[in-house]
Amino acid sequence: MKNTFFSNFVILIKGMCMGIADIVPGVSGGTIAIITGVYEELLKTINKFDFKILKEFRNGKAKTIWETYNLNFLSFLGFGILLSIVILSHFILILLNEYPIALWSLFFGLISSSIIFLFKTTSKLNFTNSKYLIPSQLYFLIIGGFIALYIQTLSSSSSIEVNSLYLFFCGMISITAMLLPGISGAYILVLLGAYETMLITLKEVSKLNSEYFMNFISFALGALLSIKLFSKLLTWAYKNYKNNTLFCLIGFMIGSLPTLWPWKKNSDSGFFLDRLYIPENYFNNSEFNEGILFFIIGIILVLLLEFISNKNEKKK
Repeated sequence: MKNTFFSNFVILIKGMCMGIADIVPGVSGGTIAIITGVYEELLKTINKFDFKILKEFRNGKAKTIWETYNLNFLSFLGFGILLSIVILSHFILILLNEYPIALWSLFFGLISSSIIFLFKTTSKLNFTNSKYLIPSQLYFLIIGGFIALYIQTLSSSSSIEVNSLYLFFCGMISITAMLLPGISGAYILVLLGAYETMLITLKEVSKLNSEYFMNFISFALGALLSIKLFSKLLTWAYKNYKNNTLFCLIGFMIGSLPTLWPWKKNSDSGFFLDRLYIPENYFNNSEFNEGILFFIIGIILVLLLEFISNKNEKKK
């Protein structure tokens, strides 16, 4: 497809949406990538990168590199992600503290409605000729959901010393989670005890504070190494077992829904599902009305994205 100002701007906006998700604990950038229709292209683009790019760069084949490695798509998407992360790192905690119901309701609407649309992209389940009691896709759905639910039962680490080497490890683990819909890379950083450190690092790096450059470089190197290795696995799974892979990713998304539930008790004790509640008096309750409003906005956004996607498909 020809690159135009509008198409590049759309990719930038999609990247910004991914960046917003990546920095909010509980929301996955991979999920937003699926909703916005860039997930598979992102995996394929990352997977193309190899050491041949260095040879072509030395030979001055800039135009060939740009086209072969889909750098137009990657640069606009990456800039959008980075732009959101840098901007939001300054006030994401304020949003989470001041407007939690609106934020979580919006994401709950986005994810729950996109799950339905994702099911439409999978092939029909065959119960009659199933070798393992039920179709294999359902096993992958259950596994994905279980993993996402299990991660929510883990407690965060606060006693670990967060240094450059540890941030390299955090970069590897969290970026893997960010590529998986339903598993929040930011939430993984919370569990690893590095979330606030990385927020502070991003703030200070954007202010060109050199004291935090090593933290940022260590995290980025870990992330780049992991994203290359993990993208190969996901690309292979998509190519050879697309239906099973989609059901597993949908399972991740379904399993993440309790994390996104807008009404939670502040208590950290007990099973995490016990902390979820529905406000009393329903439509007479301002908390409930606020949640419903932003839940509907989330659904409308997915419907708009689906409409735009279908329109673009018809043009092709």
